[in-house]
Amino acid sequence: MFDTWWNALNLELQIFYAIGIIALLFLMVQVFFSLFAGMDDMHDIHDGGAHSSGLSIFSIRGITAFFLGFGWAGVIAIKAGWGVPAAIGVGIVAGGVMMLAIFLVMTSMLRLQSNGTLNFSNAVGQIATVYVTIPANGKAGGQVELLIQGRLTMAEALFRGGGPLPPGTKVKIVEKLSHATLVVEPLH
Repeated sequence: MFDTWWNALNLELQIFYAIGIIALLFLMVQVFFSLFAGMDDMHDIHDGGAHSSGLSIFSIRGITAFFLGFGWAGVIAIKAGWGVPAAIGVGIVAGGVMMLAIFLVMTSMLRLQSNGTLNFSNAVGQIATVYVTIPANGKAGGQVELLIQGRLTMAEALFRGGGPLPPGTKVKIVEKLSHATLVVEPLH
């Protein structure tokens, strides 16, 4: 059945259909790898697994989108009775629009991406609540509960003052000493 349909097409339609169908199949493979195999881009296959953001208009996704638009726009133009040069022109314009659209979509999606790592430097100047009593004179053992980057978290806390700070005391983070150790001062 496919063979009969294919042989009934003229050469121009066969070429445009072939380009459109191959690009569509390649796009489906890309979608499969993106969704089910955890690969960020087909670059992962030919770069030996090196990470690639795909943030280029001439990425594999962009080129696939170009040929997808080119092939199917060419089919539509030929079926509408336009000549081959007009079909090629329409295909180039449609392919360029598809390539640009994919680039803009990928750029927008990458802006939404976040690695989720908490940066405790962002805590300086924030208000926290003592969770575990903070001993006096910079001794270790106290903890505060605070909101950093939209996440409620716990951190080690030191107080350089003369008396301990009991649980529930509101404090201000004044310094970051190490990865997750903060220096606090009570709010007055």
